[in-house]
Amino acid sequence: MKKTVVIISITSDIGLALAKRYAKAGYQIVGTYRSTKLLPEFRGIKDCRLFFCDVGDKKSISRFIAGYKKLHLPWDVFISCPCNPLPLKDFFKCDFNEWSDSVHVNSIEQLRLLHQMYPLRKKNKVVDVVFLAGGGVNNAVLKFSAYTVSKIMLIKMCEFLDAEDKNINIFIVGPGWTRTKTHAFVLKHVGKDDERRQKVIEFLKKGKGTTMDEIYGCIRWLCGQGRKIAGGRNFSVVNDKWQGPASKKLSQALKKDPNMYKLRRCRNDFLM
Repeated sequence: MKKTVVIISITSDIGLALAKRYAKAGYQIVGTYRSTKLLPEFRGIKDCRLFFCDVGDKKSISRFIAGYKKLHLPWDVFISCPCNPLPLKDFFKCDFNEWSDSVHVNSIEQLRLLHQMYPLRKKNKVVDVVFLAGGGVNNAVLKFSAYTVSKIMLIKMCEFLDAEDKNINIFIVGPGWTRTKTHAFVLKHVGKDDERRQKVIEFLKKGKGTTMDEIYGCIRWLCGQGRKIAGGRNFSVVNDKWQGPASKKLSQALKKDPNMYKLRRCRNDFLM
């Protein structure tokens, strides 16, 4: 029997790339979209079912859940890809409603989707749940607070849900600098003198960035490792040694140390 992967925001660049690769691996694909621009890309994908869903709209989420229930298709993998980097402003200079809406799209509504999809998972096995992380977890990225705190919430929720439920292997993956339309979106909304503009321009000119194969490969590796190694943790596609001979050592270290790759205070034993 074919496995099923559900990809939220499947028409994002990463979502589309993952869908194509999972399809080649023999999975049935179920995805949500808001923009119709990339829908033609899915015509050649077999066993692919798409639903409109605006992650920022609770009613739209409910309609998707209702539609999914009618498929009678329990899922094996749930991957959430929505991204809204706005507002790209200092906290006290932005419209708070816009800031709050961003937090909802980047974290809370993704958790709402998982909460409602949980009963529809495949029940006779441990299923995989994957979120995408972003920059700013270990430092302060200026004018990016809504997006960053949202990702920190998801990082911590992975740890909470891993502790609460043994039926899911839940983790979050930071893809690093990846060539997606988000960069064009940032350039459109930041000023000419903004340092982020220069970083993005330099990356687009020179940087190769993380490939979609690397993101997919990391996710598949973590799903294969299972919850004792991957569950509740935050991984970096670029910086973690999940590929090659070092991957075995990483697995052993993660299994041994439950605090690895989780949000923790740095050097909190300094005065002991």
